[in-house]
Amino acid sequence: MAEIADLLGVSKQVVANWRSRKEDFPSPRQTLRSGPIWALDDIVAWAESEGIDVHLDTVAREENDDIARPAVIAAVMNMKGGVGKSTVSANVGWYAAVMRNLRVLLVDLDPQFNLSQYVLGAERYQKLLESGEPRIDALFPAPGFSPTPIRKLIRKVQEWDDGSCLHLVPASLELAWNMRLATERAHVLRDALENVRDDYDLILIDCAPTESILSTATYLASDWIVVPVKPEYLSAIGVPLLLKSLKAFGETHSNEKVPDVAGILFNDVRDRVEHNRARRFVRDQAELNDLPIFTHALSHSDSYPAGARQGKPIFWTDNARTVRKDELGEVGKEFLSRIGL
Repeated sequence: MAEIADLLGVSKQVVANWRSRKEDFPSPRQTLRSGPIWALDDIVAWAESEGIDVHLDTVAREENDDIARPAVIAAVMNMKGGVGKSTVSANVGWYAAVMRNLRVLLVDLDPQFNLSQYVLGAERYQKLLESGEPRIDALFPAPGFSPTPIRKLIRKVQEWDDGSCLHLVPASLELAWNMRLATERAHVLRDALENVRDDYDLILIDCAPTESILSTATYLASDWIVVPVKPEYLSAIGVPLLLKSLKAFGETHSNEKVPDVAGILFNDVRDRVEHNRARRFVRDQAELNDLPIFTHALSHSDSYPAGARQGKPIFWTDNARTVRKDELGEVGKEFLSRIGL
């Protein structure tokens, strides 16, 4: 409906009114999870019969935007744990796949495997462990062994007829052990993701909250960094630590492009004095380092951990408040916009 509104130079509410009040308004050709879709010819013919101007230049722009391109790779990263990296990664990934019909690959690069549990749900994740199927630690084997091809690591969480999907490269505690033996293999993640980059629109990496070979691997592989921050002082100090880490990477890898910071995203926000002080600290750090801050934020909600247990995003979680679902929609939209999707 938003595209029809742009095409006819009106608001979405006007389109909604036409649809409900005009009996000859075209019927949608199909209804996707994100809503109904119409055929362009049907809308143009109807508009001309009603004497409504049609702005076909908007269609030309959209067709140019639809040219196939490799996935954008974004990392959700903070040098402090407990800031909700996995919650952001899982829910933005689901939003991109469900609401924007994108092909999404989530990569769990944290030995604590919170993203894997969140996306699969506790029961399904346990079955994965019991199956013995390879996980992301197989990308970083001991010296003398070759990495497992990434296509063998990808798990199909959900797929739809229109080609959109949510896939996952899961993690486990074994990743922490393997990283001790893989000190010269930071490039492996980048090489692996390049092999599947054309298969997806978005690749999201959920990162470990420590400075290690995993952070180097993330920088080598990523186009963008998004920094979730829980507005508490100990969480906020992860921002300058991350900036220090990025600077060190640039100095050590002078021939590599340093990922751009797409923005700082406030997460698990509550109306507390401590949170307000921490937000001011983060904003000061952002201003000093010329970093953008997301306009929208994610508030605290018990529906996020409930969704993690069920393997569901908040908009499919039982009893989640509409205001929190809408909040994720705004954050998801801004997230994708900031990284060029």
